[in-house]
Amino acid sequence: MGSLAGQVTTTGANNTFLGSSAGTLNVTGTQNSFVGFSSGNNNTMGSQNTFLGYNSGFNTTIGSGNTFIGNAAGYLNTTGGGSTFLGSNAGYNNTTGAGNTLIGTNAGQANTTGSFNAFVGSYAGQATTTGSQNAFIGNNAGYNNTIGATNTFIGNSAGYENTTGSSNAFMGGNTGSFNTTGSGNTFLGISAGLRNTTGSNNISVGLRAANKIQTGNKNVIIGDSAGFNTNSDGNVMLGSKAGFTNLTGQKSTYLGFQSGYNAVADSNTFIGYQSGFATTTGKGNTFMGVGTGRGNTTGSRNTIVGNGAGPSNLDGNDNVYLGYNSGQFDKGSHNILLGTGTDVLAQNLTHATAIGADAKVGVSNAIVLGNNANVGIGTSTPMTRLEVVGETPDASGFRLTQLTASSPASQSTDQFLTVNEQGDVVKARYQLRINNVAEWSDKVFESTYVLKSLDSVAAYINEHGHLPGVPSAEQVVCEGVDLVKMNAKLLEKVEELTLYMIDMKKADQQKSEQINQQNRRIQRLENQLKMSVNNKR
Repeated sequence: MGSLAGQVTTTGANNTFLGSSAGTLNVTGTQNSFVGFSSGNNNTMGSQNTFLGYNSGFNTTIGSGNTFIGNAAGYLNTTGGGSTFLGSNAGYNNTTGAGNTLIGTNAGQANTTGSFNAFVGSYAGQATTTGSQNAFIGNNAGYNNTIGATNTFIGNSAGYENTTGSSNAFMGGNTGSFNTTGSGNTFLGISAGLRNTTGSNNISVGLRAANKIQTGNKNVIIGDSAGFNTNSDGNVMLGSKAGFTNLTGQKSTYLGFQSGYNAVADSNTFIGYQSGFATTTGKGNTFMGVGTGRGNTTGSRNTIVGNGAGPSNLDGNDNVYLGYNSGQFDKGSHNILLGTGTDVLAQNLTHATAIGADAKVGVSNAIVLGNNANVGIGTSTPMTRLEVVGETPDASGFRLTQLTASSPASQSTDQFLTVNEQGDVVKARYQLRINNVAEWSDKVFESTYVLKSLDSVAAYINEHGHLPGVPSAEQVVCEGVDLVKMNAKLLEKVEELTLYMIDMKKADQQKSEQINQQNRRIQRLENQLKMSVNNKR
């Protein structure tokens, strides 16, 4: 119905043409409905099309199964089929593109050969030409997309600047709005990934998450304003405002509300509410727990695990704090604090280690085990401050590599450390023990003991240079001495000397008696002589 409507139709059947020049050139096309001035004007063999609106489907020739509704909707379509265009100029330039759904004023206006696209919203995908398998939903969604394919943009101006970027998924107002060639990105949330241009393979979920990323790649950023300023690679930021300040720091993992909030360096791992909150240029840190390492700014390569651990250290490096509230006061480097409440007693220590709940270390280059705790080596039930169980019976399990039998003595004393019957180390005076009486020297006083003559002893000394039975200096150097045997031998010599002295005393007494007897005889003789002289007078 209308001037020139269906003018040349021959075998085409079941068509409805309403409007001047509607379906003018249709020949064999069937089951078409063209309503509007020049709608479906050039259709010849296309079938099952519905064109409604001024110049809608004007150039379609053999394309079938299309629905074009709106002023000039699908105007240049020729052979494209199975498409639905709804809105003024929707799919205006589509020629051979098929299976497209374009809804909204100028939606997919520039599309030519792109197929299987779904554009819903005013100017959605309006610049797309050959890009296929895209889904743009929202006012201006995918506005500048040209050949980008397999994209999903949902939200006002989502993916607005995208041109050739493909395989992106943007959901939320202005998400990925500045993305141009970046591909493989997933942005979910208002203004998420807003400024990304060429960055690829990023995941950003949350209000303004990764808002300023431009060229960064392979990031996973989830949470309100998480990674807000990030423009680097390989980061994982999960939690509201996690990694908020980061710009160029790479390969970091921030998990928890405001974790790594101020961090800008590389290779940090912060897990927990406000963990690593103040860290700026410190790198290579691992913080795990609520508020862990919260005071750290420039310190690097620290490992802090436990709620509230390490809050005071600002710039220390290479520390390990493990345990609830461990390292509360430490500000040094190369320290190890393991256990709940472990800490230092002086700040700025180095190479200090405290192990065990509430253990405290007060000097550098020291290790403290426990807080008044017993330590066991080779045993699970230590009963003293240090209990060592060796591998074999009668073995201490100790070795002093730098202190041996050949080490010079530093001082003389009769005080020693020894072990009692329980194996406890106790202080004692020097004491020798023997296993039986035969090892001692009382045998010298037995009646059967043969005491060498002094002449034979003198002869031995003249020949050997030492007493009989006593080792020579050369033997001591080579073989050492058994102190028990040596003490017994020395006592033997003392006892032999005593016997010699007793013999000498006996001999002296005999000589004295002989002298006394001689003196008495002399006295008698003198008396007799005096008497004889007196008688002669």
